[in-house]
Amino acid sequence: MTRVRMVLPARASESLIIMTEASPMCLITTTTPDTTAPKAQHRKPRGHAKPQPKSRQTHRTPYYTPTSPERFCEQYHDYTGLQVVHPHAAGIDIGGRLSHFVAVQVAPHVLEVREFGCDTEDLYALRDYLKKHQVTTVALESTGVYWIPIFDILQEAGFVVFLVNPSQVKNVPGRRKDDKLDCRWLLTLHTFGLLSASFRPSAEILPLRAIWRLRMQLIDLQANEVRRMQKYLDEMNLRVHKVISDLAGVTGLSIVRAIINGERNPSVLAQFRDCRCRCSEEDLRRALTGHYRAETIFLLKLAYERHQTLREQIAACDAELQPLLIALIPMGDDDVADKIRLAGAATKQTATDIRKHLPAYDLETYLTLLLGCAATSIPGLGPLLVMTMVSELGTDFSHWKSEKHFCSYLGLCPKHDISGSKVLKRHTKKTTQRAAAGFRQAAASVSRTDTALGAFHRRKAVSGNSGKAQVATARKIACDFYRMMVHGQTYAEVGAAAYEEQVRQQQLKSLIKRAKALGYEITPLAA
Repeated sequence: MTRVRMVLPARASESLIIMTEASPMCLITTTTPDTTAPKAQHRKPRGHAKPQPKSRQTHRTPYYTPTSPERFCEQYHDYTGLQVVHPHAAGIDIGGRLSHFVAVQVAPHVLEVREFGCDTEDLYALRDYLKKHQVTTVALESTGVYWIPIFDILQEAGFVVFLVNPSQVKNVPGRRKDDKLDCRWLLTLHTFGLLSASFRPSAEILPLRAIWRLRMQLIDLQANEVRRMQKYLDEMNLRVHKVISDLAGVTGLSIVRAIINGERNPSVLAQFRDCRCRCSEEDLRRALTGHYRAETIFLLKLAYERHQTLREQIAACDAELQPLLIALIPMGDDDVADKIRLAGAATKQTATDIRKHLPAYDLETYLTLLLGCAATSIPGLGPLLVMTMVSELGTDFSHWKSEKHFCSYLGLCPKHDISGSKVLKRHTKKTTQRAAAGFRQAAASVSRTDTALGAFHRRKAVSGNSGKAQVATARKIACDFYRMMVHGQTYAEVGAAAYEEQVRQQQLKSLIKRAKALGYEITPLAA
């Protein structure tokens, strides 16, 4: 063990850190010089332990040393048996509001940790600092959105950036956890190739994803406003949404506007009934006889105005998405340009298009030209769900080696907890992936159809566990979508009857095999 004596200057932030090569376990002794400043009064600690004199303290630090806010150097041992995969690597711990800590290997067996601010100028200084030390790849960890600016700046500068999942870089139990140790731990794991980068779509898909996510959020907010209007109508005993299917349709919104403008006569309100409405005018008149309240009318007016504002914002998102989609479509010949022009022509939306929140242009044609296949031919996948898949996953599926890797990423495959050659628990991985939620939504909608996937869902749900049936069906839809995107396979629908016959033949074959093993022979009954 080496003893090092270090004299601190008046400012503790200007202390010098002395490292020796004798042993990583350094005994550092610090001596504080006398000053004319008055001594601060300290409270006596509770308990029987006597406080150590302030003039002389000893810190035993097996893996770390006292640091200054600007710079930190350390010696460490080689990890015997591990192969260095990324020799020119760096680890960054995203601090969010205050600062970022960066760990870089500046010399053999010497690490340097520096602290940078969160302003844009500080991020550019961090980039130049990494270039100065010839860093080529960076691993950073963050759970919020603070990683996005530094990720974009480093990626534009040519660095290979790994955004890692915090659950994969947990510290070993017993180690002290702080920002400096976290970035060093990231550097160590990344140097030996023990980290995997989280998936992020290409730069061309990111604007599409941001706007589409906002559009889906606006649709949810718009549905909330419809429910609020239904609540206010119920408070006045106006049961219009009980006799018409959609309050946000032509008939419903016309009646709501008339009520807000002061109309109270149920016979006059019933005349706003659209010719496609299934209820009779007399039923609508009886439902529109209510007990009006001034404050409830005011709340109904505000909910209606918010609903119309959200509809305008959704239309603005659709207008912003259209050129982004057209820019992604490969222009092979003039035929593609003609199809794009026809798909972009403004057409009158039907009530079904409005109810399904489809844009004014032909989104399905755009997606077919972009993907090179008809993804909407898969049961359960409509234009909105396919657009969700494209915005979340992109068009390049080379990130996943096989459909099994793809389903594992989506959390649509079983995860077994095994100990002692025994399966302790079977469950699926919890995920907030929007694409996975889209496949589950497609599985729920296909369960009521007369398709092979619908028959599969119903057969799996016979045991009473509809949740497992939904996951299994979602996995089948995801596999079909993966084959279509990677191998160009088309989906061929065989129908529910053909699928049920196929299952029957498989069961019969299994019964014949089991009977033969028991010494019996199965003979079909005469017709």
